[in-house]
Amino acid sequence: MKFKHYFFIILVFSLVVFTCQPDDEQVQVAPPRDRVEQQLDDIDTLQVYFNTHYYNSGAIDALSSYPTIADIEISELNDGETLPPDTTLLIDVVEEKQTVFRDTDYTYYTLTLNEGAGENPHFSDQVRVNYEGFLTTGVTFDASVTSVDIDLPSAIAGWNRILPQFKTANQYTTNSDGTVSFENYGIGMMFLPSGLAYFNNAVAGIPTYSCLIFKFELQQYKIMDHDNDYIPSYMEDIDADLDVFSDNTDGDNLSNFIDGDDDGDGYSTYREVYSTELTAGSLEDLEAQTLAFEPLDSDQFFTPVQQGDDGSYSTKLITLEDSNANGIPNYLDAEDTGTLDN
Repeated sequence: MKFKHYFFIILVFSLVVFTCQPDDEQVQVAPPRDRVEQQLDDIDTLQVYFNTHYYNSGAIDALSSYPTIADIEISELNDGETLPPDTTLLIDVVEEKQTVFRDTDYTYYTLTLNEGAGENPHFSDQVRVNYEGFLTTGVTFDASVTSVDIDLPSAIAGWNRILPQFKTANQYTTNSDGTVSFENYGIGMMFLPSGLAYFNNAVAGIPTYSCLIFKFELQQYKIMDHDNDYIPSYMEDIDADLDVFSDNTDGDNLSNFIDGDDDGDGYSTYREVYSTELTAGSLEDLEAQTLAFEPLDSDQFFTPVQQGDDGSYSTKLITLEDSNANGIPNYLDAEDTGTLDN
Protein backbone atom coordinates (compact mmCIF):
# COMPACT_ATOMS: atom_id res chain seq x y z
CA MET A 1 0.00 0.00 0.00
CA LYS A 2 3.05 2.28 -0.39
CA PHE A 3 2.80 3.02 3.30
CA LYS A 4 5.85 5.22 3.80
CA HIS A 5 4.89 7.45 0.91
CA TYR A 6 1.31 7.61 2.13
CA PHE A 7 2.39 8.86 5.52
CA PHE A 8 4.75 11.42 4.01
CA ILE A 9 1.80 12.84 2.14
CA ILE A 10 -0.19 13.34 5.33
CA LEU A 11 2.51 14.97 7.44
CA VAL A 12 4.00 17.60 5.16
CA PHE A 13 0.90 19.75 4.69
CA SER A 14 0.36 22.94 6.64
CA LEU A 15 -2.99 23.73 8.24
CA VAL A 16 -3.67 26.66 5.95
CA VAL A 17 -5.94 25.95 3.00
CA PHE A 18 -5.75 28.10 -0.09
CA THR A 19 -7.93 28.14 -3.16
CA CYS A 20 -7.20 29.35 -6.64
CA GLN A 21 -9.96 31.91 -6.17
CA PRO A 22 -8.79 35.42 -5.26
CA ASP A 23 -9.91 36.75 -1.88
CA ASP A 24 -11.76 39.69 -3.38
CA GLU A 25 -15.52 39.63 -3.13
CA GLN A 26 -17.25 38.29 -6.22
CA VAL A 27 -19.78 40.40 -8.10
CA GLN A 28 -22.77 38.49 -9.44
CA VAL A 29 -23.85 39.29 -13.00
CA ALA A 30 -27.51 38.56 -13.71
CA PRO A 31 -29.13 36.98 -15.53
CA PRO A 32 -26.51 34.39 -16.48
CA ARG A 33 -26.12 33.27 -20.07
CA ASP A 34 -27.21 29.82 -21.19
CA ARG A 35 -24.42 27.44 -20.22
CA VAL A 36 -24.61 25.37 -23.41
CA GLU A 37 -24.42 28.43 -25.66
CA GLN A 38 -21.58 29.92 -23.63
CA GLN A 39 -19.69 26.64 -23.80
CA LEU A 40 -19.80 26.74 -27.59
CA ASP A 41 -18.41 30.26 -27.57
CA ASP A 42 -15.68 29.23 -25.15
CA ILE A 43 -14.62 26.30 -27.34
CA ASP A 44 -14.24 28.71 -30.26
CA THR A 45 -12.17 31.05 -28.08
CA LEU A 46 -9.86 28.25 -26.95
CA GLN A 47 -9.48 26.81 -30.45
CA VAL A 48 -8.40 30.21 -31.77
CA TYR A 49 -5.91 30.43 -28.90
CA PHE A 50 -4.45 26.98 -29.65
CA ASN A 51 -4.00 27.82 -33.32
CA THR A 52 -2.23 31.10 -32.60
CA HIS A 53 -0.02 30.23 -29.62
CA TYR A 54 2.98 27.96 -29.16
CA TYR A 55 5.25 26.86 -26.34
CA ASN A 56 9.01 26.37 -26.06
CA SER A 57 8.99 22.59 -26.33
CA GLY A 58 12.61 22.31 -27.49
CA ALA A 59 13.97 24.37 -24.61
CA ILE A 60 12.01 22.32 -22.09
CA ASP A 61 13.17 19.02 -23.58
CA ALA A 62 16.78 20.26 -23.40
CA LEU A 63 16.65 21.09 -19.69
CA SER A 64 19.19 19.29 -17.53
CA SER A 65 16.91 19.68 -14.50
CA TYR A 66 13.27 18.85 -13.88
CA PRO A 67 11.01 21.50 -15.46
CA THR A 68 9.06 24.07 -13.44
CA ILE A 69 6.19 26.29 -14.45
CA ALA A 70 8.70 29.13 -14.84
CA ASP A 71 10.27 27.18 -17.71
CA ILE A 72 7.02 27.09 -19.70
CA GLU A 73 6.82 30.00 -22.12
CA ILE A 74 3.70 30.61 -24.17
CA SER A 75 4.04 32.95 -27.16
CA GLU A 76 1.64 34.25 -29.78
CA LEU A 77 2.13 33.52 -33.46
CA ASN A 78 1.04 36.65 -35.29
CA ASP A 79 -0.33 36.74 -38.82
CA GLY A 80 2.37 36.13 -41.39
CA GLU A 81 4.89 34.78 -38.89
CA THR A 82 6.51 31.37 -39.18
CA LEU A 83 6.58 29.01 -36.23
CA PRO A 84 10.04 29.38 -34.63
CA PRO A 85 12.30 26.31 -34.47
CA ASP A 86 12.16 24.11 -31.36
CA THR A 87 8.62 25.24 -30.54
CA THR A 88 5.25 23.50 -30.81
CA LEU A 89 1.87 24.97 -31.71
CA LEU A 90 -0.57 24.24 -28.88
CA ILE A 91 -3.21 22.85 -31.23
CA ASP A 92 -0.80 19.98 -31.99
CA VAL A 93 -0.27 18.89 -28.37
CA VAL A 94 -3.29 19.71 -26.20
CA GLU A 95 -5.60 16.85 -25.23
CA GLU A 96 -9.35 17.34 -25.52
CA LYS A 97 -11.43 15.93 -22.67
CA GLN A 98 -15.05 15.96 -21.54
CA THR A 99 -16.94 16.23 -18.27
CA VAL A 100 -20.40 17.12 -16.99
CA PHE A 101 -20.98 20.04 -14.64
CA ARG A 102 -24.25 21.79 -13.74
CA ASP A 103 -26.08 19.43 -16.15
CA THR A 104 -23.95 20.71 -19.03
CA ASP A 105 -21.50 18.79 -21.21
CA TYR A 106 -18.14 20.54 -21.09
CA THR A 107 -15.02 20.21 -23.20
CA TYR A 108 -11.71 21.24 -21.66
CA TYR A 109 -8.06 20.77 -22.59
CA THR A 110 -4.79 19.76 -20.94
CA LEU A 111 -1.11 19.83 -21.83
CA THR A 112 0.97 17.21 -20.03
CA LEU A 113 4.68 17.90 -19.70
CA ASN A 114 5.13 15.12 -17.14
CA GLU A 115 2.42 13.00 -15.54
CA GLY A 116 4.42 12.66 -12.29
CA ALA A 117 5.77 9.59 -10.52
CA GLY A 118 3.89 9.66 -7.21
CA GLU A 119 0.18 9.04 -6.68
CA ASN A 120 -3.05 10.50 -8.04
CA PRO A 121 -5.08 12.63 -5.62
CA HIS A 122 -8.84 12.27 -5.36
CA PHE A 123 -11.14 15.01 -6.56
CA SER A 124 -11.99 15.98 -2.94
CA ASP A 125 -8.46 15.97 -1.53
CA GLN A 126 -6.17 18.78 -0.49
CA VAL A 127 -3.31 19.34 -2.92
CA ARG A 128 -0.04 21.21 -2.65
CA VAL A 129 0.79 23.05 -5.87
CA ASN A 130 2.65 25.86 -7.55
CA TYR A 131 0.57 27.56 -10.21
CA GLU A 132 0.09 30.58 -12.44
CA GLY A 133 -3.26 31.60 -13.90
CA PHE A 134 -3.75 33.85 -16.89
CA LEU A 135 -6.34 34.87 -19.45
CA THR A 136 -6.30 34.12 -23.19
CA THR A 137 -5.07 37.71 -23.57
CA GLY A 138 -1.91 36.71 -21.72
CA VAL A 139 -2.72 38.78 -18.63
CA THR A 140 -1.77 36.98 -15.40
CA PHE A 141 -4.49 37.26 -12.74
CA ASP A 142 -3.04 35.03 -10.01
CA ALA A 143 0.10 33.09 -9.14
CA SER A 144 1.56 31.32 -6.14
CA VAL A 145 4.77 32.74 -4.71
CA THR A 146 5.59 29.49 -2.93
CA SER A 147 3.82 26.13 -2.76
CA VAL A 148 0.25 26.49 -1.53
CA ASP A 149 -2.36 24.04 -0.24
CA ILE A 150 -5.72 24.00 -2.00
CA ASP A 151 -8.82 22.16 -0.82
CA LEU A 152 -10.25 20.92 -4.11
CA PRO A 153 -13.95 21.05 -3.10
CA SER A 154 -13.46 24.80 -2.57
CA ALA A 155 -11.72 25.34 -5.92
CA ILE A 156 -13.26 25.93 -9.33
CA ALA A 157 -14.66 22.82 -11.03
CA GLY A 158 -11.85 22.48 -13.54
CA TRP A 159 -9.29 21.90 -10.83
CA ASN A 160 -10.92 18.88 -9.19
CA ARG A 161 -11.31 17.25 -12.59
CA ILE A 162 -7.83 17.84 -13.97
CA LEU A 163 -5.41 17.57 -11.04
CA PRO A 164 -6.47 13.98 -10.19
CA GLN A 165 -5.33 13.03 -13.71
CA PHE A 166 -1.76 13.90 -12.69
CA LYS A 167 0.48 12.38 -10.02
CA THR A 168 2.35 13.96 -7.16
CA ALA A 169 6.09 13.99 -6.53
CA ASN A 170 7.58 10.65 -5.51
CA GLN A 171 10.25 12.13 -3.23
CA TYR A 172 11.30 15.36 -1.61
CA THR A 173 14.27 17.02 0.05
CA THR A 174 14.22 19.46 2.96
CA ASN A 175 16.73 22.21 2.25
CA SER A 176 18.97 23.94 4.80
CA ASP A 177 16.75 27.06 4.70
CA GLY A 178 13.66 25.04 5.61
CA THR A 179 12.17 24.98 2.12
CA VAL A 180 11.23 21.72 0.44
CA SER A 181 12.27 20.60 -3.03
CA PHE A 182 10.08 18.07 -4.83
CA GLU A 183 11.10 15.61 -7.52
CA ASN A 184 9.17 13.96 -10.36
CA TYR A 185 5.91 15.83 -9.78
CA GLY A 186 3.10 16.21 -12.25
CA ILE A 187 3.51 19.34 -14.35
CA GLY A 188 1.31 20.69 -17.11
CA MET A 189 -1.31 23.19 -18.16
CA MET A 190 -5.09 23.31 -18.11
CA PHE A 191 -7.31 25.30 -20.44
CA LEU A 192 -10.77 25.86 -19.00
CA PRO A 193 -14.01 27.15 -20.48
CA SER A 194 -15.73 29.73 -18.31
CA GLY A 195 -18.31 27.17 -17.16
CA LEU A 196 -15.59 25.20 -15.35
CA ALA A 197 -14.20 28.43 -13.91
CA TYR A 198 -16.09 31.49 -12.62
CA PHE A 199 -18.72 31.65 -15.42
CA ASN A 200 -20.80 34.81 -14.88
CA ASN A 201 -18.93 35.92 -11.75
CA ALA A 202 -16.35 38.67 -12.05
CA VAL A 203 -13.43 38.43 -9.64
CA ALA A 204 -10.33 40.57 -9.36
CA GLY A 205 -8.53 40.49 -12.70
CA ILE A 206 -11.04 38.09 -14.27
CA PRO A 207 -13.94 39.45 -16.36
CA THR A 208 -17.20 37.53 -16.56
CA TYR A 209 -17.31 34.52 -18.90
CA SER A 210 -13.54 34.27 -19.11
CA CYS A 211 -11.70 31.17 -20.27
CA LEU A 212 -8.84 30.51 -17.87
CA ILE A 213 -5.40 28.97 -18.38
CA PHE A 214 -3.24 27.56 -15.60
CA LYS A 215 0.31 26.26 -15.44
CA PHE A 216 0.74 23.97 -12.45
CA GLU A 217 3.08 21.69 -10.53
CA LEU A 218 1.30 19.03 -8.48
CA GLN A 219 3.61 18.27 -5.56
CA GLN A 220 1.66 16.48 -2.82
CA TYR A 221 -1.82 15.55 -1.71
CA LYS A 222 -3.69 14.71 1.47
CA ILE A 223 -6.75 12.50 1.60
CA MET A 224 -9.42 14.61 3.27
CA ASP A 225 -12.07 13.60 5.77
CA HIS A 226 -13.68 17.00 6.17
CA ASP A 227 -16.07 15.99 8.97
CA ASN A 228 -13.72 13.53 10.73
CA ASP A 229 -16.29 10.74 10.61
CA TYR A 230 -13.81 8.07 9.37
CA ILE A 231 -15.30 8.22 5.86
CA PRO A 232 -12.91 9.90 3.37
CA SER A 233 -14.60 12.77 1.55
CA TYR A 234 -14.15 11.14 -1.87
CA MET A 235 -16.30 8.22 -0.63
CA GLU A 236 -19.09 10.64 0.34
CA ASP A 237 -19.74 11.42 -3.34
CA ILE A 238 -22.48 8.80 -3.53
CA ASP A 239 -23.76 9.75 -6.98
CA ALA A 240 -20.20 9.92 -8.38
CA ASP A 241 -20.70 13.32 -10.01
CA LEU A 242 -17.45 14.81 -8.61
CA ASP A 243 -19.49 17.18 -6.45
CA VAL A 244 -19.48 16.41 -2.72
CA PHE A 245 -21.91 19.26 -2.09
CA SER A 246 -24.73 17.48 -3.94
CA ASP A 247 -24.85 14.41 -1.67
CA ASN A 248 -27.13 14.76 1.36
CA THR A 249 -28.55 11.46 2.55
CA ASP A 250 -30.68 12.80 5.41
CA GLY A 251 -31.85 15.95 3.61
CA ASP A 252 -30.67 18.34 6.29
CA ASN A 253 -28.67 21.50 5.64
CA LEU A 254 -25.32 19.68 5.61
CA SER A 255 -23.82 17.71 2.73
CA ASN A 256 -22.56 14.28 3.75
CA PHE A 257 -18.90 15.24 3.60
CA ILE A 258 -19.42 17.86 6.32
CA ASP A 259 -22.18 16.01 8.21
CA GLY A 260 -21.17 13.95 11.26
CA ASP A 261 -24.46 12.01 11.09
CA ASP A 262 -24.97 11.21 7.41
CA ASP A 263 -28.26 9.32 7.72
CA GLY A 264 -29.79 11.57 10.40
CA ASP A 265 -30.61 8.73 12.79
CA GLY A 266 -29.14 10.50 15.80
CA TYR A 267 -25.96 8.42 15.88
CA SER A 268 -22.65 9.80 14.65
CA THR A 269 -21.32 8.23 11.46
CA TYR A 270 -18.06 7.17 13.11
CA ARG A 271 -20.09 5.04 15.56
CA GLU A 272 -21.86 3.24 12.72
CA VAL A 273 -18.69 1.76 11.23
CA TYR A 274 -16.35 -0.74 12.82
CA SER A 275 -12.86 0.57 13.50
CA THR A 276 -9.69 -1.16 14.63
CA GLU A 277 -6.86 1.14 15.71
CA LEU A 278 -3.27 0.17 14.97
CA THR A 279 -0.38 1.93 16.73
CA ALA A 280 3.38 1.52 16.50
CA GLY A 281 6.56 3.34 17.41
CA SER A 282 7.78 3.50 13.81
CA LEU A 283 6.35 3.60 10.34
CA GLU A 284 8.00 0.29 9.52
CA ASP A 285 6.30 -1.43 12.46
CA LEU A 286 2.95 0.11 11.60
CA GLU A 287 3.29 -0.99 8.00
CA ALA A 288 4.00 -4.53 9.17
CA GLN A 289 0.78 -4.47 11.18
CA THR A 290 -1.29 -3.28 8.23
CA LEU A 291 0.15 -5.91 5.92
CA ALA A 292 -1.31 -8.58 8.19
CA PHE A 293 -4.79 -7.44 7.09
CA GLU A 294 -4.04 -7.55 3.36
CA PRO A 295 -5.79 -8.09 1.08
CA LEU A 296 -8.57 -5.88 2.36
CA ASP A 297 -12.20 -6.61 1.61
CA SER A 298 -14.09 -4.22 -0.66
CA ASP A 299 -15.75 -2.64 2.39
CA GLN A 300 -12.47 -1.98 4.23
CA PHE A 301 -9.85 0.76 4.12
CA PHE A 302 -7.19 2.39 6.29
CA THR A 303 -7.51 5.98 7.47
CA PRO A 304 -4.59 8.38 6.86
CA VAL A 305 -1.64 7.81 9.20
CA GLN A 306 -1.30 10.23 12.11
CA GLN A 307 1.67 10.95 14.35
CA GLY A 308 0.98 11.48 18.05
CA ASP A 309 2.66 13.91 20.44
CA ASP A 310 4.71 10.99 21.78
CA GLY A 311 6.11 10.26 18.32
CA SER A 312 4.04 7.12 17.75
CA TYR A 313 2.19 6.42 14.51
CA SER A 314 -1.37 5.23 14.16
CA THR A 315 -4.05 4.40 11.65
CA LYS A 316 -7.52 2.86 11.79
CA LEU A 317 -8.82 -0.06 9.79
CA ILE A 318 -12.41 0.87 8.91
CA THR A 319 -15.01 -1.74 8.02
CA LEU A 320 -18.32 -0.55 6.60
CA GLU A 321 -21.03 -2.71 8.14
CA ASP A 322 -24.46 -3.52 6.75
CA SER A 323 -26.15 -5.20 9.70
CA ASN A 324 -29.53 -5.76 8.05
CA ALA A 325 -27.94 -6.88 4.75
CA ASN A 326 -30.05 -4.53 2.62
CA GLY A 327 -27.11 -3.30 0.57
CA ILE A 328 -26.90 0.06 2.37
CA PRO A 329 -24.05 0.63 4.86
CA ASN A 330 -25.21 1.35 8.40
CA TYR A 331 -23.93 4.93 8.34
CA LEU A 332 -26.21 5.71 5.38
CA ASP A 333 -29.21 3.69 6.60
CA ALA A 334 -31.43 5.44 9.16
CA GLU A 335 -33.17 2.12 9.87
CA ASP A 336 -29.93 0.36 10.82
CA THR A 337 -27.82 1.81 13.64
CA GLY A 338 -25.23 -0.95 13.54
CA THR A 339 -22.09 -0.91 15.67
CA LEU A 340 -22.32 2.08 18.03
CA ASP A 341 -19.34 0.88 20.06
CA ASN A 342 -16.58 3.17 18.76
